[in-house]
Amino acid sequence: MAGRSADLAVVFREQAEAVTGLLQAEWLRFIRNPVNLWVVAAFFALLAASALWSGLAAGEFRARALQPQQQTGNSQVRAEMHDAPVAGKGGETVKSADNTSVRLPALGGLALSVRQMDLLGTELRISTRSRYTDGRNSDQLFNPLLRELGLLDFASIIALLLPLTVIALGYGLVQEDRERGVWRLVCAQMPRPWRLVFAALAVRFVMVLMPAVAASLLAFMPDSGSTLYAAAHWLVFVGLFAGVWIAISGLFLLLPVSSGAAAVGLLGVWLITTFAVPAGLSWAANGMEPMPSRLAAIVDIRRVQAQTSRQQAELLSAWYLAHPEISAVKEPSLAIAGLPANLELDSKVRPLMYRFDEVRKTHFEFMERWSALSPGLAAVLTADRLAGIDAPRYAGYIEAVNQFEDRWRAFFVPKMMSGQGAQASDQPPVLSPLPATESVWTVILSQSLIGVLLLLTLAILRNRFGRP
Repeated sequence: MAGRSADLAVVFREQAEAVTGLLQAEWLRFIRNPVNLWVVAAFFALLAASALWSGLAAGEFRARALQPQQQTGNSQVRAEMHDAPVAGKGGETVKSADNTSVRLPALGGLALSVRQMDLLGTELRISTRSRYTDGRNSDQLFNPLLRELGLLDFASIIALLLPLTVIALGYGLVQEDRERGVWRLVCAQMPRPWRLVFAALAVRFVMVLMPAVAASLLAFMPDSGSTLYAAAHWLVFVGLFAGVWIAISGLFLLLPVSSGAAAVGLLGVWLITTFAVPAGLSWAANGMEPMPSRLAAIVDIRRVQAQTSRQQAELLSAWYLAHPEISAVKEPSLAIAGLPANLELDSKVRPLMYRFDEVRKTHFEFMERWSALSPGLAAVLTADRLAGIDAPRYAGYIEAVNQFEDRWRAFFVPKMMSGQGAQASDQPPVLSPLPATESVWTVILSQSLIGVLLLLTLAILRNRFGRP
C-alpha cells in the first residue's frame, strides 16, 4: 500500500511538472507576440475608461438622491400642486403634508447599470392627484436619441468587448499551425497534443479575466454605495462569462477549417448570441405576453378624465355620503371640490398603467430563464439585478408605492375634506422598505451549466486535436 502511494505521488508530481512546463511555454509564446499584448492593453484601456465613468456616475446619482427635497429639481412641482394645505397649531401654516416623495433605492451594483436609473422614474411624489395624469414635469430635458447613443454602461461594454477579445486572442491557434505544417510536428512529438491546446486556452483565460476583474473593481471603487455582495457576485459572473467564451473558442479549434474561417465563425457566434438571440427572446416574450398599446392607454386615460370631470359634483356628494362622520364644507375650495374626482380618476388609471410594469416584469423573467442562450444578455440582466433596476424589482416598487399612497390618502384625505387640515403633530404612514439585495443565482447557475456543458464537450472531443 505504501509503495502504491509513493508511485502515485511520483506520477502526480511528473504530471504537475509537465502541465507547469506547458503553461510556461504557452505563456512565453503569448507575451512574445506583440499583437496579443496590444489587444490586452486596448481591452483594459476601454474597460478602465468605462469603469471610471460608470463609478463616478453612480456616485453622482447617489449624491443627488441624498440631497434634501427642497434642493431637488422637483421642488417647484411640489409647490405648484394644489392639494389642501396643512394647518398647524395656532392657525399657522406649516409644511404641506403632500410634499412626501419616495425614491427607489439603488443597490450595490449601481455602477454596472447606472444609465438605466435615469431612464426610469425612480422618484415618485405622493399626492391626491394621479401621478399618471399630471403633465407638469421638472425633470431634466434631454434628447432621447442622444441618450440612446451616449456612453454604454460598464456591463454592456463587458458584454460586447470581452467576447471580441477572446476571439482576437484565441482564434485559429491550431489551424494556423496546421497551415504552416507545425502541428504535424507537435502531434509527432507529443502523445497528448490536447494538453498544449488546453494550456494555451488557460493562458488566454487568465489574460482576459485579469483586465476584466481589475476594471470591475475600478468601477465599484468610486461608488460609495457599492457592496461586497454585488462585487463578489459580479466577479463570479465575469469569470463564468469569460470561461464560456474560452470554451466556445476552444470548440472552434476542432473544426477542419482555415484560421480565417474560424475567426469568421466565432464572429458569427458573437453576433448571433449578442444581438439575434436577445431579439428573438424579446419577440417570443412579447408573443407570450403582449405589451399593451400606449396609444390605447392614452385614449382610455383621456376618456376617464372627461368622465370624472363631468361627474365632479356627484363624486363630491357621494364621498360625503360615504363618510357621514365628516361634515360637508359649505363653500369648498377648488382643491376640495375636485379631490374625490381626482381619487376616482386615479383608481381607474392606476391599474391601467401598472399593467405595463407587470408585462415588463414577465418579459424580464422570461428572458432571464432563457439567458443561457446569450451570455451577453445574461451579463446585462445580471447587472440590472445587482443595480436594483430590474423590471421585477421596479414593479414591486410601484406596487409598494401604490399601497403606501393608499394609506397616505386614507390618513390625509378625511382631514382635507373636513376643511381643517392636518396638524403638525400628526404621524403619517411610512413606506415599507424594499429588499436590500437581489438574487442573481438564476443567471449564474444557467451560465455555469452552459460552461460545464461546453467544457465537457471539449474534453470528450480532445483527442481530435491529435489529428495532424
